[in-house]
Amino acid sequence: MGSLPWLVQFFLAVLVADLAEYWIHRALHVVPWLWRFHAIHHSSKSLDWIAGSRAHVVDDLLIRGLMLIPMTFVFSQGIIVAYLLFVTIHATWEHTNFGPSITWLEPYLIFPRFHHWHHTSQKESIDKNFAIHFPWIDRLFGTYYYPGDRWPDTYGLSNEPIPAGFWGQTFYPFTRRRRRSAG
Repeated sequence: MGSLPWLVQFFLAVLVADLAEYWIHRALHVVPWLWRFHAIHHSSKSLDWIAGSRAHVVDDLLIRGLMLIPMTFVFSQGIIVAYLLFVTIHATWEHTNFGPSITWLEPYLIFPRFHHWHHTSQKESIDKNFAIHFPWIDRLFGTYYYPGDRWPDTYGLSNEPIPAGFWGQTFYPFTRRRRRSAG
């Protein structure tokens, strides 16, 4: 790997990370006990750059650990540091409310509006747009949703109350849920 040009190594690192994170992220939505951790990230009723940092520590450890530990066996420390800088900036940016876009680049790189559709509580977009960097990964796996120039109307969770405050949200995934009575 080290004999490849730096930019090729960097692109491959971003690609490998995004493919890994796509499947980890999808599992966080599909596996009920994992969702309880990830729901904290999705509980914000509005989305802005700081909401991207709202996450349960277990959620962060799963995503970062399952993605970065294997990467250390393939990529150099310099490439991993470059990727970490890139993902920090890109993940923060895609949670912003920044409207301008570069239309010809949207099929290849995730812009804020695309990721906002991942965070909406609108039914048509639930469990869509799992990729972090490349929207074509969602196209490849059938989870792509992007209705053009529109932004979502609502954010957050529907019918899933998340406790307020740091400690309430920290312990929430570990608490038992009461079964809803039928009828």
